[in-house]
Amino acid sequence: MEHVRLWMERILATAIGAGLIGIFLLNLYQVGGRYLFGIGAAWIPDVTRFLFIWMVFLGTALVHLQKKHLVIDFVQLRMPHPLRRATEALISTGMLLMAVLLVVVGWRIMQIRMDIPYTGWEVPTGYAYLAVPVAAALIALTSLMSLWEWVSGGKR
Repeated sequence: MEHVRLWMERILATAIGAGLIGIFLLNLYQVGGRYLFGIGAAWIPDVTRFLFIWMVFLGTALVHLQKKHLVIDFVQLRMPHPLRRATEALISTGMLLMAVLLVVVGWRIMQIRMDIPYTGWEVPTGYAYLAVPVAAALIALTSLMSLWEWVSGGKR
């Protein structure tokens, strides 16, 4: 299970890093081209927005995978160990249900947006909205892995 986590973490971190480098280079080209040569590309803001959306949602999945998301665990840390483990399982179950809902709703919204292209880039905006169900599916997978560890008695 730890091997799958490590594999997912590397892929997500690489994708997010590539997106950040892509945004940097596109904006460098856009700003430099505009000020130095008086040229610019109308599609760059759309591609930058697209990459940013994917970075945010993949980053959400990565943070959930690493269990570094914002939590308020003041009460949970004061619970006895068995109760704390049960609470973690309840939280993972809640996250799983929320992720499944996001997959379904995100997929529907993505399908609707496939008919609406970006203004400067002839690509459907639905591809940006695809980030929601993809990230939600990754969060669901991570929650399932956490529940499996809880059931099997493994430690994370």
